[in-house]
Formats: sequence, C-alpha cells, structure tokens
Amino acid sequence: MGKEIENENWVNKVRAEENRQKDRLNSCPFRMKYHIMPPVGWLNDPNGLCQFQGTYQAYFQYSPLSVNGGGGFWGHCTSQDLLHWQYQDPVLTTDRPEDRSGVYSGSALIEDGTMYLFYTGNVKLPGDYDYIDEGRISSQLLVSSKDGQHMSEKTVLLGMKDYPEDMTAHIRDPKVWKDQGHYYMILGARKRDFDGDRRRDTGCALVYVSDNKKQWKLDHEILPEENFGYMWECPDLFELDGEKILSYCPQGLPAEPERFQNLYQSGYSILTNGETPEKTFQEWDLGFDFYAPQSFEDENGRRILVGWAGVPDTIETHRNLSVQNGWQHCLTIPRELHIENGAVYQMPVREIDTLSWKREEGTLCRFGREMVKIETALQEGIPAEIRIGTEENGLTIHMEADRIQMTFLNKKGEPSACGGGRAIRIGRTASEISHALVLIDNSIAEIFVNDGEVVMTTRIYLEKPERMITVNGCRTCEIWKTEE
Repeated sequence: MGKEIENENWVNKVRAEENRQKDRLNSCPFRMKYHIMPPVGWLNDPNGLCQFQGTYQAYFQYSPLSVNGGGGFWGHCTSQDLLHWQYQDPVLTTDRPEDRSGVYSGSALIEDGTMYLFYTGNVKLPGDYDYIDEGRISSQLLVSSKDGQHMSEKTVLLGMKDYPEDMTAHIRDPKVWKDQGHYYMILGARKRDFDGDRRRDTGCALVYVSDNKKQWKLDHEILPEENFGYMWECPDLFELDGEKILSYCPQGLPAEPERFQNLYQSGYSILTNGETPEKTFQEWDLGFDFYAPQSFEDENGRRILVGWAGVPDTIETHRNLSVQNGWQHCLTIPRELHIENGAVYQMPVREIDTLSWKREEGTLCRFGREMVKIETALQEGIPAEIRIGTEENGLTIHMEADRIQMTFLNKKGEPSACGGGRAIRIGRTASEISHALVLIDNSIAEIFVNDGEVVMTTRIYLEKPERMITVNGCRTCEIWKTEE
C-alpha cells in the first residue's frame, strides 16, 4: 500500500504540471500531429519500444519539470497504428537508491503475457570526482508489468562489481532479447584504455547471458580493432534478412568532410562475416537531428526503428524554438528496415499510406499543421531542389548526381532563423539519386532518398506565413497533404 501511495504522489505531480501547461502547449505553432513529443518539458531517447497485447508501446526519457532535461521519468504513450499516439502516465521515476540520479534508457522483452522492462539506474555521488572512473554508479534494473502501465517492484540485476575491471563507470542502456532458450543483454560501455602513456578510452559493448532474466554473467565483449570513439551508447543487436546488425552510438569520432558531421553519431555495423564494427559502420541518418535509435520486432515480424530527433550537448548549434512554449524534442516517424544492396534501408512504416491524403496541384503550395508528403522523381543529369519556407527563411534540399545537401541559408547566404543554428549536412548515395520522399510534420522534416538508402532528419521552425513548399528541376513531383 505504501508503494502505491508513493507512486500516486509522483504521478499526480507530473499530471499537475502537464495540466498547468496544457493550454500553452496546445497553442504552440510547432506541435506535431504524428510524432511523439513530450506532453510538457523535455524528451530524449526512445525506450522499451514494443508491441504488447496488440498495442504499440513507446516509452521515452522524460523531464516534465524542466524544458532543459535532467532525466527523472520514463514517459509513456500507446498507439494502434504507430501514427496516432495517446499519452499515458509516466511509469518509472527515481525512487530507489540505485536509480536516484536517473532512470536511464532501456528496453522491453515480451514473454508469456508479461512485459519486462530493463533499464539503467544512475547515481552521481556528490564530491570532487571525474565522473568517469569515480563518482558514478551504474546499475541495471528490471521491472515487469501485465498491462504496460503498472510496474512491479524494481529488481537490481547488475552492479559495478559485475562489470569487467577495465571498464569505467559509464555502462548503460540495456537491450534484451531471447534466443534459443537463453536471454541476452547488450550494454554500451567505455573501456579504460591507453595509447602509450596517453589516456585514450575505447567504446565497446558488453554482452551478458542469463537463463532466467535474473542472474546474468558476461558472455563476451564487442570491441573495435582500432579505436572507434571513447563511448558507445544505446547498443542494439538483431538479425535482419539473415544479416547480424549491431546498432550503436559511438561518441568521440572525429568529423570528416561528408561523414560524422554531428557531435555524436548513430549508426550500424553488419557483423555477419565476423568483421569488427568499425569496418562496416554506416550512419543511420545524415541529417542534423538523430540519435539513440532503438528497434523492435512487431507482431507482424517487421523490424521497426525509432530515433530521438535530437543530439545531446548541442544547445548552441541545434536550438529548438519550441523552448519558449515550454517543451522541446520529439521522436522520429517509425521506420521499417530491410536489407538491400548490402546495406540497411529505412522507409516510413506502411501505415503512413492509410492516412487520408489530398493531392495538391502543381509544385508550389502552402501548408499549416497538416502533414505534407512530397514524392519526387529526378531526371538523369539534372539537379533538383526543394525549398521549405521562403527565400528569406527556409531549408533547401538540393539533389544532384549522387549528392544530397540540406542547407539552412537564405538567398544572401546567411543562416536561416528557422534552423536554430543548423547549417549544412551532406549525404551521398551509391549511385545517382533517382527519387526521394520528404515528410513534413510541422516542425520536423524527414527525407528518404532512393527508397531509404540515405535518410536525413531535421527540425525546422517556420511561422505560419512562411510555410511554403517550392519544387524545381524534378522530372515528376507530387505534393500531398493530410485531410485530418
């Protein structure tokens, strides 16, 4: 009874804040229709993605009491079609000694009518610590649920004593699955390492195995042959069309002219033939706003990926103009994955086609809060351009040969205010670009090139009079808007 009262108290506190800010958020011009957003405050990583008892469940890192983040809760929403989401009460908060500084990211496992949620409990000790080797305690915890909303008591599965001695205190983000009667858990980690006398930590993943979901032992480590970032976050290991895929977020990769353009990267490696991860690494998304993706298999056997449409530690270069309305960040549209030409292709879930679409005439249109879909086919050797916004304030998508470029510049070459500090991102396809799909849901644009060979995501903040679309140079172009 005591725990139920305690849970009710913190849930009521969150509800009160959501209700207090409701009118303010509903009047915000940047709210979306088909993307998961925080009811108030801050959102980041998707967590616990699954389909449970026929309903899609999405949890997320949630800070309802601060628009600038800080953790504290797992938010929760549900959907029947991956597009229309209903917000529920948050399900986890920092109410145990092992998670008092944060209920960090984790995953869901569905078995025998029960949902099991695994997550990282974070503790930051007060004092003069570096918070790399000392001052931080990372534990892996488990809760279970019969309905996806009400959780059991928390069980601690792994603590600092259970990790290899050469690991730092940065170990987190459990993704759990079952294979041939055994349970596996992959964790992102930062391994203490040296280059001669110079400290040079190595990102890696730890894989644990269990027969009962409670007692775990280290099975193996996934390491790069050469240093590939100092920390790997949000690992995910799954099979797709016969290929073994490792998804992860390496931090600390030096930027290259057309790769690793964000502060932190998110990508995947194909490990089927025993390659080390860095040899086959490809970025999931080449846009400005993508991090911490998580995948799951739904009841139809589809592998679906959802990412956070944001990047950590980028407050100056990726300003979100929704902050003035009391919220920021969202998740991407869910994407179906498949293997093609030795790579993972991503396209919006097929449910997008079930929306009520109305075709616009011509290659110029205005839009409001409805979702917009732009389908283009390019003419060989002729560049094509899509402008979202006005000449003075907008985003240009330029496609030519095998190159796609997103640019937040006005006609004078000055930064567009709607980009919030975002500037230029470049992507390349294996062959010439033949077609592209662009989805715009108010303040987010997602671009899928050549059936999802290259994907680029960005936030974009246009005022109502600036919401225009202009398309030039395409062989064919169809612009559609939802009628809902």
